[in-house]
Amino acid sequence: MAALDRYILRFKGLSVGTHHFEYTVDDDFFSAFEESEVRQGDIQVAVEVKKQASLLTLDFVMDGGVDVPCDRCVEQFRIPVHYQGTLLVKFTDEPPESDGDIMWLHPVESEIDLAQYIYESILLSLPYQRIHPLDEQGNSTCDPEMLKRFRIVSSDEFDVMFPQEEVDADSKSESQAAWENQLAALRERMENEEQEP
Repeated sequence: MAALDRYILRFKGLSVGTHHFEYTVDDDFFSAFEESEVRQGDIQVAVEVKKQASLLTLDFVMDGGVDVPCDRCVEQFRIPVHYQGTLLVKFTDEPPESDGDIMWLHPVESEIDLAQYIYESILLSLPYQRIHPLDEQGNSTCDPEMLKRFRIVSSDEFDVMFPQEEVDADSKSESQAAWENQLAALRERMENEEQEP
């Protein structure tokens, strides 16, 4: 995807030592991930690459914010993002699957696509519960009109909206009796099997 080409790190020509790279994550970045719950954001990504003969160490620092829907009122709001992490890149002729903090590459590789790692790191840095922050007085900043629509429904209102079919007491006791008979038959069969030599 062309939008993600700028997140490719070409390391082959780098000398042994430390190198610094900077990337900007924006709306185009998130649009490239079709199933993304985040569609807008602005995050600065700094990557310090330490190159050794057979190992790359990439230290990431990401700061900015993304727009997500509030879990309470479903209105979009900006949530801050801060992430620090390290990705080790190791080389082998038969690379196993990467496991989050270690990426394995074939020795002939000359570049790393950082887009997926950046994307996953941003999502992992988001809190599990995403709700509007409180204002200075400690009040919710959620959309009050939307909250009115999501008010709690009383049990009486629920019964009117979703009437339950009355279960007749006789049919309930018949099904309970049938269950108890099946259970007794199973118990008897198990006891007989235990007694057999």
